[in-house]
Amino acid sequence: HILADTEPQLFMTTIMDDIESKVQNASLNDGNRKAQRRKSHTGSFTQPSTHPGEKSHSNKSVPSLSSCRKYIRHYIDSLQLPPGFFAAVMKSYESIDSRKWLIENSASMNIQDAHAMKVGFKLEYIASVEFIGSGYVTRWQEFSQCFDFHVKMSARCWIPTEFWLVNDSGEGADSQRFSVACGSKEDVREEREMAYKIIQSATLEEKRNPLASQLRRIEKRIAMNALELTTNNKHIVLMLCTDGDELGREESAAQDFVDSVVALSKLPVKIIVRLYTDDDRIIDFFNRLDSKLTDIEVLDDYFGEAMEVYLHNPWLTYGLGLHRLREAGLTSDFVGELDERCFTIYDIHRFCEEFFTGGEVDLPHPNNWDAFISSLATILSNEKQQWNPIMRRQTAWIDIKKLEKMFGRRKRHSMSNTSFQYSGAGVGRRESLSSEASGGDSNRDDVTLEQVIQRWSHQPPDYKKLNSMQDLLVNMPMLFPPTNTTVESHEYFGKWKSLSREAFTGEGEELNSLLKRAARRSKLFLHPDKLPKDLTKSQTILFQAIWDVVQEQEMKTLR
Repeated sequence: HILADTEPQLFMTTIMDDIESKVQNASLNDGNRKAQRRKSHTGSFTQPSTHPGEKSHSNKSVPSLSSCRKYIRHYIDSLQLPPGFFAAVMKSYESIDSRKWLIENSASMNIQDAHAMKVGFKLEYIASVEFIGSGYVTRWQEFSQCFDFHVKMSARCWIPTEFWLVNDSGEGADSQRFSVACGSKEDVREEREMAYKIIQSATLEEKRNPLASQLRRIEKRIAMNALELTTNNKHIVLMLCTDGDELGREESAAQDFVDSVVALSKLPVKIIVRLYTDDDRIIDFFNRLDSKLTDIEVLDDYFGEAMEVYLHNPWLTYGLGLHRLREAGLTSDFVGELDERCFTIYDIHRFCEEFFTGGEVDLPHPNNWDAFISSLATILSNEKQQWNPIMRRQTAWIDIKKLEKMFGRRKRHSMSNTSFQYSGAGVGRRESLSSEASGGDSNRDDVTLEQVIQRWSHQPPDYKKLNSMQDLLVNMPMLFPPTNTTVESHEYFGKWKSLSREAFTGEGEELNSLLKRAARRSKLFLHPDKLPKDLTKSQTILFQAIWDVVQEQEMKTLR
């Protein structure tokens, strides 16, 4: 019922499965480009282009790098981000040549199913708003709120940004393509006011959404200067603002779009997709594209993205400032992994150094657990608490109690175990289900797949009552090879993103919302139309069993 329209799923799956062969011949290796972005850029500030990505002219008056640094520091302060984060943000800032925003202005952006924000003056609260005036929030209104912030930031921090409307508004070329901070600093106020005016007066009547054709135009412009960008260790940030509506309805549009994105992935470009939809098919389409290509990041609205981060890394309060900088392309690729996987304790240590100290102060290594936690507590005592969109109250950036539950006890007893890392399955369930089914002897060959599934799905000792939804979701990886020895391996198993057990320790609406989102993700992964066509009999049985159990428990507990 969650994906009743299966035809779009079928063609989207086919398109995604074909991506690997298209990216193998990339002219510039994705890994090399990521390495370039990680390099330090301490040279002189380069003048921006007349249009982003094109050659610059020397007769323009532009702000000095010191002036830009001052405004970026101001934004970090106003967003209540740690001062130590400034170094990492500046590193990203100096690696960006310019930005391009491709904005969908089709009729579907008028759909009233979006989420705006009501933000306290000092960020003391951030509420989700579903009504503006007398109607529900439209996708375009949600976009406009995001746009307003980034136009202002582009102008003040001098981030040369060119905006493209996908559809011609009929008001001339200047209203379809406009820019901020691409000329002289004397013009930036007028550019900013014009940008606001164009978005506020935009008509959303066109049913077509020619994303692919506009992406091809952008690709050609960037390609002309790709060598120069690469030589200078620079890249373009391409922000794609879309609801993906046409991609979910028309196979040809989806295929053209994927081809265009793959072509862009061969250039020094970081693609950020900011989605304005809750359509599961579209979200899954872009997430699968994200998993295939390394230089693309898919972002939901603030509240949705906070849930994605929390499901993997519940020790972190996902502040609005962090979300805004991710939208701006001013965070590292490492920070972008927060919504992709459960961080190990060593990842968390690296994050804290980047986020709080900027590498200027050594944070004790987690192998010395007490010293690490003590230093982290001292750092947090000097930071303002942040609005936590999951708990709907202010909390510290890092939940030390959760870190202690996830790592502390075991870390104190395994100081010399440098391979230690947290598993989303949590404490007490790391034993193999096939070993459990065999009475502790994992070498026995009489354990059946049905027994392994039963141990996962039902509670001992009589195995008649289903396990809780959180146990089913967190322990799902134990059904996959190599942990489960009763089923053959397949690369598709690796596409499941493990969830953190500590994400589900809340109660009431908080827990219910997280479970709903996690269950929705599992059903997208398990949906029969999404599964590979070359599964063995036992693999097919396994996936069908998981699907049935998750559906049954969802009907019982999440309705």
